Amino acid sequence: MECPRCGGEIETYSLAGHDADICESCGYVGVAVEHQSEPEEFESWTDALERFYEEQSA
Repeated sequence: MECPRCGGEIETYSLAGHDADICESCGYVGVAVEHQSEPEEFESWTDALERFYEEQSA
């Protein structure tokens, strides 16, 4: 099998009934992953200052 990343030879390793396809040349590992995440919400400086002044006046 040919590596989709570099074209090198893919080795298949098995452990406890699970297989992993690995390219020794570039380190590619044929493991399905999800590259999406929830967007982080950041507090703007304006919101932070408003919150600060509200806490100071309370």
